[in-house]
Amino acid sequence: MEDVQFTSEQQAFIDALVGKTRIEAREKAQTAATAQVAKEKADAEQAALVAQQQWQTLAEQHSARVKELEPLVKQVEGYEELVKGMLKDAIEKHGDTAKTAVSALPKSMTAIEKLNWLNVNQGLFQSTGGGLGTPARPAKASTNAKAEPRRVTGL
Repeated sequence: MEDVQFTSEQQAFIDALVGKTRIEAREKAQTAATAQVAKEKADAEQAALVAQQQWQTLAEQHSARVKELEPLVKQVEGYEELVKGMLKDAIEKHGDTAKTAVSALPKSMTAIEKLNWLNVNQGLFQSTGGGLGTPARPAKASTNAKAEPRRVTGL
């Protein structure tokens, strides 16, 4: 291939044309990058608004649920006070031994569980003639002195 020689005017024109093309390409790339950044920013803002809207909807649902449950909370608190009163009355009925026994129950037990325990075990706190705390024993069947002795077989 043969070397082509340009005149200085031609070389200046070519240099100007290449320079102009480079500048236009750089500006075009910068414009595209700026547009891409702006699009990504808008998408992120939109996603944040969507997420925020979902949180707002979720918060509104929770708020409605709380308003729905408020009467039930008051009712449960009333029942808890009633059970505590019943437990106190049952302890007083059975005396100091019952008070000591109930206070020794695990702290994790609710008032209704303690009341149930006291009702199930109330025999421990009733006097049966053998002393306080002696469980009632079933009456023994009368023994017949003339009963026939048992026979052991198979020996």
